[in-house]
Amino acid sequence: MKEELPGYWINAELKESEVKRAELIIDYYNRRIKVMDFIGRFEEIAGALKALAGTEKMGKIIVYTPPEKKDEPETCGYMEEGIIRRYYAGKDCHIYSNYPESSREISFHKEKEDRIIKNCLRKDRGTGKNQKKKKISRKKDNWKKRKEKSRLPEGYTLRPAVQADASAMASLYSQGFELYPTPLHMENYILETMHSNVLYFLVEKYGKIVSLASAEMDPKNRNAEITDCLTIPSERGKGHMKELIRALEKELSERSFLISYTLCRASAPGINAAFSSLGYAFTGRLVNNCRIGNGFEDMNIWCRML
Repeated sequence: MKEELPGYWINAELKESEVKRAELIIDYYNRRIKVMDFIGRFEEIAGALKALAGTEKMGKIIVYTPPEKKDEPETCGYMEEGIIRRYYAGKDCHIYSNYPESSREISFHKEKEDRIIKNCLRKDRGTGKNQKKKKISRKKDNWKKRKEKSRLPEGYTLRPAVQADASAMASLYSQGFELYPTPLHMENYILETMHSNVLYFLVEKYGKIVSLASAEMDPKNRNAEITDCLTIPSERGKGHMKELIRALEKELSERSFLISYTLCRASAPGINAAFSSLGYAFTGRLVNNCRIGNGFEDMNIWCRML
């Protein structure tokens, strides 16, 4: 669970009794409540959760649900929006959502986002008589690719970020995103996350950062979210993000993590294509999930085993 950041989010417990309670993240910036775990039947806390959302003026409630409880939110009017494969140390996580604010349930760019996914999957399938052979050897080939050193052009380097990079990283994020779900424009926030469970990797061109990404690690469940992906406009389309993702995967694999996943902007073709081409599986879409870009946006879920 994320460390608290007043003004953005706080950790909380919804407690009806010792056997009826839930661990929450009340996310004020993104106007949502995330239920990370619950004890007892979900229907026993659903009413209190709805009341809390009303009091805190939250537009969305998200419930992370293990397989053995996956039917419980649905009986309370929640809809399944996606799955994070092997999220719980090898078990799937089913993500259910409810919208106290009805307008937030509407996906305003669904047709465009569906086309992006269709194009990603079409490219990934490929054509030709050798496709079956490619499919059989994909796992072996992907592992080989992850082990290879990055092949960036001359003048470019890929490396883990260090504390001295935090100021330049914050400046880059503030220029790249008018809105972002977490305060990456704050140097102190980046420094704090570096000391917790977040890995940052970056690509430099002659010493200047041009692309960066991170992995937010959950050591208990052995999963990691690849996130905070940004490449400056003049450097897009050169494959930097793929190299960063491969480097993060390699580091995560060496640390015995089981899965990496991402929640990426559903309306952005490039980042979806990058994860698809690296063997990630599309497993759902979270509608109006967070503030990014120009406002609330849908986020696609992509997962792969390490």
